[in-house]
Amino acid sequence: MRAGHGMGGGFGGMMGGMRGLQAGGMNSPNLDNLTDEGVEGSAYDNRVVMRLLTYLKPHKRDVLFSITAILIYTIGNVSVPLFMLLGIEWAINQGEVWRLHVVGAAFVGVALVYCGAMYVQYILMPKLGQSILFDLRTQMFNHLQDLSPSFFHRTPVGRIMSRSQSDVLQLTETFELMVQSIADILSLVGILLVMLVILPVLGLADWRLSLICLSVIPVLFFVLGYWQRFARRSFMRIRRAIAMINGEYNQNITGIRVVESLNRQDQNLEHFKELNYEHLDANMQASRYSGGLQPIVEILIGIAFGVVVVYGGSAVLGSGQPEWGVLVAFPMFIQRFFEPIRHLTMQYTQLQRGMAAGVRIFEVIDLVPEVQDAPDAIDMPPIQGEIKFEDVSFHYVPGIDVLKNINLHISPGENVALVGSTGAGKSTLVTLIHRFADVTQGRITVDGHDIKHVKRRSMVNQMSMVLQEPYLFSGTINENIRYLNEDASQEDVVASAKAVGAHDFIMALDGGYDSILAERGGNLSVGQRQLISFARAVVANPRIIILDEATANIDTYTELLIQQALKRVLQGRTSIVIAHRLSTIRNADKIVVLDHGEVVEVGNHQELLDNNGVYARLYAINYGLSHNGEQPSGQKDGVEVPTPADNN
Repeated sequence: MRAGHGMGGGFGGMMGGMRGLQAGGMNSPNLDNLTDEGVEGSAYDNRVVMRLLTYLKPHKRDVLFSITAILIYTIGNVSVPLFMLLGIEWAINQGEVWRLHVVGAAFVGVALVYCGAMYVQYILMPKLGQSILFDLRTQMFNHLQDLSPSFFHRTPVGRIMSRSQSDVLQLTETFELMVQSIADILSLVGILLVMLVILPVLGLADWRLSLICLSVIPVLFFVLGYWQRFARRSFMRIRRAIAMINGEYNQNITGIRVVESLNRQDQNLEHFKELNYEHLDANMQASRYSGGLQPIVEILIGIAFGVVVVYGGSAVLGSGQPEWGVLVAFPMFIQRFFEPIRHLTMQYTQLQRGMAAGVRIFEVIDLVPEVQDAPDAIDMPPIQGEIKFEDVSFHYVPGIDVLKNINLHISPGENVALVGSTGAGKSTLVTLIHRFADVTQGRITVDGHDIKHVKRRSMVNQMSMVLQEPYLFSGTINENIRYLNEDASQEDVVASAKAVGAHDFIMALDGGYDSILAERGGNLSVGQRQLISFARAVVANPRIIILDEATANIDTYTELLIQQALKRVLQGRTSIVIAHRLSTIRNADKIVVLDHGEVVEVGNHQELLDNNGVYARLYAINYGLSHNGEQPSGQKDGVEVPTPADNN
């Protein structure tokens, strides 16, 4: 599911299990188990190949030309030794020069067609490969946006990047090798057909000579079967190692401030060296396996050549059979027979890696989003802002309810605050409104519509959320504020910035609203980034605004600016505010107190203080008061002195 527009930062509180389902003919893994462990590739995986073929449907003409080129290429490759045989037997042995000219002209014609087919193949294969690469990357990017935030909490970014970038590229390169492998296999079949059927039928060669020459093939397949048992584990070890390296890179780059502040550079370098050495050792092991296979193939080719020389030469010298033309042509057949085998053995490791990459790619593509629109979902009408929780319960892990039997009514335009200790369920409650997850019992309605029966995008486009960690994208301030509504005019952008108190500091920048922001807005203070997040949230005039501890990480002065701005921004809109600083929600129309996933108190600030319940206790702790409301510990001689609790 696409992240809601106008979000100010990272997403918290979503730590649950998601179900892995079957889709697209491949087993979709459980989201909690999306790892590289146990994903082993074979040189041919029918599931991966069949899925890849679906990406060729928009390119049927190029596929047809490619298949034709492969067939012509294969026929030309098999025909060369035949022309050599005909040239000797039909022309030279007969002493007819004109026959030799005919064979030569035919040979040149076949060679030209053969080269033309090869050229077409070399042009079209990269084109088809790049088309698949484009489609796969686009589909992967789009699908990742549809997955729930909890997936990204549980899955390291390095692993996601490894699958969406290096694995996609690996699979695309493998596609081109697959086509070449098909041509090689067709050449093998064609040469076998010529050696075992056509030549004996025409009386040009003894089938026993062919069988003797090909007797090394069972040995080759036995060696390949034994070799791949060890090589496969080595290749998968490489994929796991590179995923770990990518994850380490991402973790250290994104957390560089923490790394440097804690002086962890040396320890992190040692850990990275261990991961990097694992990758090096895995590659060296794979190279040893690959290097050991090639000499074996060459030895078998040499044995086959020796058989032709010894057996065929002895037969010619003894009885004149087979003919000299056959004796000359057979080594060419053997060379062309073993050349595809040499290619296939060299490509075997690449094909294995590609098939394993395909399995991992389609595992991600087949992940079923936790939240999906119902088949009969309707577009959400213009929102007025009434929200109801009706016997709502929710769990991430079955049997452990995070929210229990929540019943709550929020009127249109009402300002509601959610308070409670850590783990009480505040963030979970607002994530359900935004449909980052669906309730497991009961229902939530907006203006009387069950939110599970409306299209999510049509609903969240009329809502905004600002979170504790402000996240800005690389680009201009203008682009960031317009992120929710790209059609917003410059006047709308400026008006939203003024409404939240961001206009003055923006104009003080060299580029004003066209100032370029560094990654994550790193060239602005936390407070400035949060103000832009607020502007982004209100630029499209949302009917429902959710503030999830949006002022927790900012200084007192910026909080004061935001509090003043909120009086204007939230007026006439339904707003839900989560705050640990109780000073920010004193004037809320309604304060909802949560404790262990249950609503325990509802009322305004004074009513809840008078109740002397959970809210009064939280208020006393927040302000350093005794439970009976005595003098704050932070006051001296009637002057309020900020206490550490004010910043919690």
